[in-house]
Amino acid sequence: MVLFIHILAAAAWIGGAILLFGIGVYFKDKATQTTIYFHIGPFYGYFQTLVLIILLSSGGFLFYMHGLFNAIMSLPDVFYWKIQLVSIITISTIVHMIISLKAHGRDRTKKEKIISRGTSLLIFFLNLVILWVAMGIRDIL
Repeated sequence: MVLFIHILAAAAWIGGAILLFGIGVYFKDKATQTTIYFHIGPFYGYFQTLVLIILLSSGGFLFYMHGLFNAIMSLPDVFYWKIQLVSIITISTIVHMIISLKAHGRDRTKKEKIISRGTSLLIFFLNLVILWVAMGIRDIL
């Protein structure tokens, strides 16, 4: 059941990122993008925060359930890669959320735009890498 919840949360996390990435590509007009992101952004941010908490909790539980905390020194490198990538994506998400909520409803400064877009792209691409790594972990388990 925990694995099902973890996979469902991963689908929501990655699917949401792909949707927002697609919106940014499909709607070329900046005014349209601004309107869409203004209305979707806060909901998506809170939704993704909840999903990230579920992913971290269920992932930690699965790690524990398979006795991997006890075997940490003998784990294949793929586990370390996933832990590091999840740490990076979590920090990037926190930074992105702080900037997005702080700047909601106003124009972002140049620095905020660079950091916000950079973390957004990093999160998007790391999602795909983590998915790839997770498939390798499933083969090991």
